[in-house]
Amino acid sequence: MPQPLPSIKPPGKIHQGVSFQRIAHFLICLSIVLYALYAGSSFFIPLTYGMFFALMLQPACRWFEHIIHHRMLAVILTLTAATILVVAVILFFFNQVQGILTEADDIYAGLQETLYEWAEYGGGTFGLSGEEVETYIDQAITSVSDEPLGIVSTGLSTSGVLLANFSLVAIYTFFFLLYRTAVKNFVLGQLSDGDQQEGLQTLNEVQQIAKSYLGGMLLVMLILGILNSAGLFAIGLDYFLVWGFLAAVLGVIPYIGTLVGGLLPFVFAIATTESVWQPLLVVVLYVTVQFVEGNFITPKVLGGSVKINALAAIIAVIIGSFFWGIAGIILAIPLLAMVRIIFTHIEPLRPIALLLSDDLYERSGEFLSTYNGPRFRLANLFSGKGHISSPGPRTRLSKKAAKQPSYPDAKVVADPEP
Repeated sequence: MPQPLPSIKPPGKIHQGVSFQRIAHFLICLSIVLYALYAGSSFFIPLTYGMFFALMLQPACRWFEHIIHHRMLAVILTLTAATILVVAVILFFFNQVQGILTEADDIYAGLQETLYEWAEYGGGTFGLSGEEVETYIDQAITSVSDEPLGIVSTGLSTSGVLLANFSLVAIYTFFFLLYRTAVKNFVLGQLSDGDQQEGLQTLNEVQQIAKSYLGGMLLVMLILGILNSAGLFAIGLDYFLVWGFLAAVLGVIPYIGTLVGGLLPFVFAIATTESVWQPLLVVVLYVTVQFVEGNFITPKVLGGSVKINALAAIIAVIIGSFFWGIAGIILAIPLLAMVRIIFTHIEPLRPIALLLSDDLYERSGEFLSTYNGPRFRLANLFSGKGHISSPGPRTRLSKKAAKQPSYPDAKVVADPEP
């Protein structure tokens, strides 16, 4: 008796229902997106900065708009005020740095002399002659003086094309502020009727995180600049304001910025002072301020906005530096925080959102309890089952609101902008 033929599964499917075709399409699209981000960095970096600046300036713009009841004029006033503030800060740093550069020869000579004196005490211990010590010191001075300046100059030039294309960033910021209602309604319009309320909540949370992070970073930089400058003034170091606030501004670059910000005044202290205790006090000051900032200031100011664990932040910084250099390092953490919020509203991606969160250690058991179900598995994304889910009942946004894009934001969407 002939045996029945074995059942043949549909091609491209495995028993969990995952489609190899969907996986291939996902990998192809991901490769295209990553390559576009890498190759088109000169376009995407100022665009991203413009989006973040628009989110940061949105409260001020809405304040002006509430007073004068004209959005375009409110946007112009907001950008004018922000530009005046930025130009004032740049002029301050330029004048201070210009004063330092006029003393560059004396600083270099003082650095050589101080290091020669220090080397006289230790050179003989290692059997080095005076000429060998001087040669080694000259090489060390060149390395120490060039590397920090090279890092700073490279960072400023690649961070966004932020300084090189400042006008382009300003243009993007202007139009993001002007068309923010239209952009929001466009995004909501791409969602189904039942998912629009959930999408609105997601957008509002993303906006709130971006504004909280950027505003918090400015506050942290201001506090660090005051602490650094006050400490350097007490130590007796010249140009204490520029060194203090330069370190605070560079602190926006994770890990590298703090090191460079402390190294520059340390080298300057060696070059301009004859005692050993002042350079050592500079090191103690920056280590202390960094400890206070990492354990008290930043957690208090930014702790409730980012909610990203350290491992995820380090990986994001490394990937950001690979794609966009220093600009990627600066933008990596806020962008990852925004991605985490979006993932929390997509059911199969909620475990990944938890994997990125800062309370991962305390909630590690949820992977095998709360999220231990078929609907939370990534396989759903490749089987046509992934969808945006809502924690509560969804309500469709008003059609009447959608037909009035020129009105203030509170009348366009169901909920006002945060």
